[in-house]
Amino acid sequence: MLHYLKFTTFPLIAIGVMHAMMQGGAWMYTGIAALVLVVALGDVLLPDDRSEPRMEGEFFLNLMLWLTLPILMWVTLCFTWAVAPVDVLGIDAFMLNTFGYDRLQLQADTTWYQWFVGAVAGAFLFGAGGTNVGHELTHRTYSMRDMILGRWMLAFTCDASFAIEHVYGHHKNLGTPADPATAQRGENVYGFVLKSTIGGYKSAWKLEKQRLAKFNQSVWNPIHSRMMRGNLMSLSLFAASFYIGGWAGVVMFWIMSAGGKTLLEIVNYMEHYGIVRRPEDKVEPRHSWNTNASVSTALLYALTRHSHHHAEADQEYWNLRSYRHAPMLPTGYLGTILLALVPPLYKKVMTPLLNHWDETFATPEEKKLAIEASVKSGMKGLKSAQLGQQTGQQLNRAAA
Repeated sequence: MLHYLKFTTFPLIAIGVMHAMMQGGAWMYTGIAALVLVVALGDVLLPDDRSEPRMEGEFFLNLMLWLTLPILMWVTLCFTWAVAPVDVLGIDAFMLNTFGYDRLQLQADTTWYQWFVGAVAGAFLFGAGGTNVGHELTHRTYSMRDMILGRWMLAFTCDASFAIEHVYGHHKNLGTPADPATAQRGENVYGFVLKSTIGGYKSAWKLEKQRLAKFNQSVWNPIHSRMMRGNLMSLSLFAASFYIGGWAGVVMFWIMSAGGKTLLEIVNYMEHYGIVRRPEDKVEPRHSWNTNASVSTALLYALTRHSHHHAEADQEYWNLRSYRHAPMLPTGYLGTILLALVPPLYKKVMTPLLNHWDETFATPEEKKLAIEASVKSGMKGLKSAQLGQQTGQQLNRAAA
């Protein structure tokens, strides 16, 4: 039973922190505090979850995913209504009588920076919920229902490209220069977020254009184009935010949407950072950073078991194995995200892990690629870079 209950973590945290933040004022800090104290600290203090039970209650396990869409709609409604200049939909009386929320008092008690901190917490819900669950569901190409639900979840972070580029591009190209979602050694996370966002969108547009060309259809036609439909879905959410909360509602939704998308790209950054692969080689578990941190695994529906996900992309989250001998991140997902936000610290932490990957996981051909990548990175402490420099010096002496 505990193995089922652990996957209620996201909906319970989402409902709990939203209830707290809707008290306004200093309560807006609750979301960020919960993420740091419960998730990041929990990953450090609790033992890894390497359990691999056989789980047959598929309806319950799927229900936890499907609940994400109404939760995202509720988060959007709460925040856009709370900042609205007027009560457009007559929600004030219902919220006051049912939940005790007085919107005018809420606005009076909350400063602009508290609203911003609350929106950042909402962005984590958009990312950890919408993008993560949307990722799981859009992999289920055998289920039109799940793919549609997944794309609506991705619409909250304006990520029509993800359902296309990730499934048909990233899973094919990861670890190679052709993949915009693979971070190179020494690459800064802030530059990577922009590069991956633009590169992923361009790749998705190209893939969709190629697909539709086979049927003589235009990529601009929303009837046939998944990209255009996804963009219109996101636009409809902005329109709804404007209708409920005016321009303040649009700003609030944009912060959560952009923040959720940024969170995805930071996760992309750390999931394959510095790992190399030849395009002609099969994707294997060693080409992804893995973690079995307990809270991250429960909160993110085992996205953390990324090595197995890339080995068998069609596996549902409850079937993913721990792959305890795969390359491991230094801690859980949120903790690694916080590390990545401080590039010098992240490089210092990842240097011995990259050395271990080069020595333990890389094939002879990949060792050559690793040497090139390490030398190019300029990172100090990479043994493959030192080897490459020594080889270069020997060649120069031989040529002289």
